[in-house]
Amino acid sequence: MTEKPIEKSQIEGIIEGNKVIISDKEGIEDFYKTSYIGTLEKDTNNQDILILEPMEVLLLCERRRILLWENNDKNKAQYDFEKLLEYFTQNDDRLWHKYIIYMDLRKRGYIVRTGYGDGIEFRVFKRGANFEEDSAKFLIYPVYEGSPIELKDLDRISRVAMSSRKDLIVATVDRLSKPIYYSVKKFQILNIEGSEKKQNAR
Repeated sequence: MTEKPIEKSQIEGIIEGNKVIISDKEGIEDFYKTSYIGTLEKDTNNQDILILEPMEVLLLCERRRILLWENNDKNKAQYDFEKLLEYFTQNDDRLWHKYIIYMDLRKRGYIVRTGYGDGIEFRVFKRGANFEEDSAKFLIYPVYEGSPIELKDLDRISRVAMSSRKDLIVATVDRLSKPIYYSVKKFQILNIEGSEKKQNAR
């Protein structure tokens, strides 16, 4: 008779707005130091706490590693994945597409951290990297259906990637919820009007 595998413990969290806070030491050790999830901070008592972004919460919920309740009240309903997605989507209607990209990158074995903002959602580290010491290899810029990317924005973020010596990846999600990645090695908008004036002046 084969023994059933021991399931990993489930960690309780507290929802605060668009974040989730973990104060359990075991949870911090497992999520942050082993799985590279969350951001480590100090509370008012100078104790370590782990701050989780919505995508990280969804990942842990899907893996059945985190326990959360409505209004942080154990007498109320416990959140499942769908309810959490609905809750966090109130503040970000593109969360599902971001999560698909996030999950896919993690399944590929990459360490994925939050990005710089302004459209750059993720920083991605090489497999086996130490994200606390090493620098990210890729910057991920999601493009959403119905919201085409502006050329000026692509030029701007490509310059950010080049100046930080990182590879820019534009990511999108097709209608089958499959992520697609495009590598942007170098992009520069030419000043066509200025070029024409120079040619006419010759």
